[in-house]
Amino acid sequence: MSTVRKIASFARWRIVPIRYATMVGGMKWGKLFAHPPAKSATTEKIRMRGYAPGPVMPAALLQQAREIYEPRGSLVKPKESGHPFINLFQAEDISADNPVFSFAFSAPVLEAASDYFGGKLILDSIQVLYSWPTDGPLRESQYWHLDYGDRKSFHCVGYLKDVLTPEDGPFVHVSKEATQKIGRSMIIRRIGDEQFDRELGDGKIEKFYGKAGSSVLVDPSTCYHYGSRCKIPRLAVFVTFSTWFPFVQPIPLITQNAEKILAEARKVRPDLSLPFLQALLQLN
Repeated sequence: MSTVRKIASFARWRIVPIRYATMVGGMKWGKLFAHPPAKSATTEKIRMRGYAPGPVMPAALLQQAREIYEPRGSLVKPKESGHPFINLFQAEDISADNPVFSFAFSAPVLEAASDYFGGKLILDSIQVLYSWPTDGPLRESQYWHLDYGDRKSFHCVGYLKDVLTPEDGPFVHVSKEATQKIGRSMIIRRIGDEQFDRELGDGKIEKFYGKAGSSVLVDPSTCYHYGSRCKIPRLAVFVTFSTWFPFVQPIPLITQNAEKILAEARKVRPDLSLPFLQALLQLN
């Protein structure tokens, strides 16, 4: 072995910084950010199509939720502009006894989300959205759009009232594959129906209908969608999760009440580890 090769060999095996430099140079960077393979068929459907059927809210929780949020919805005064919905879930609802909070941390919802993110996820929001009927031009979320809060996201959309007709305001979306046909832009797009139909081509539009308690799981950052086009008031639960490094931080209701959420979540799911819940709420 030549002197130069001996020096190089010594440096490679004995000098720590060079060992790290060799490791970095040989890394397959795509694998560094890749999530493990999905454990469930449901999660695999979301990964491939962008959506999958979700869990059914237990009848007891559904009844309790309606008793809490239907009266609140009846007090809402619709606005003439902006988003045609309001979130009825409040800080006082952060409790293991609250049916929507309990559903958000239930195994069918949280485990599907955790699997989708490979265990590296944060809670973005818990919402009970009351949508009111509108007429005239489309407004805000009624246009076709993607959610841009993160490069990868997870919605559990559950109905508290039957949504069985177009007038009930179903959650409408297209698949991940169909979304890829839509033109991209440096500007976040809100697209009207005629333009969207032209760009979608032969892609299929999916409308999620269901009885009260049914839900759909969808990645709103990879599936174009619209919502809140209803002719009678709609009441729906939206539980949303993001990656560890979202573009937009969770809603204030989550960030300002993280410690309380942690304490109540441990009552709902004593089987979950403290480090997992702390990471979920960005408390570690």
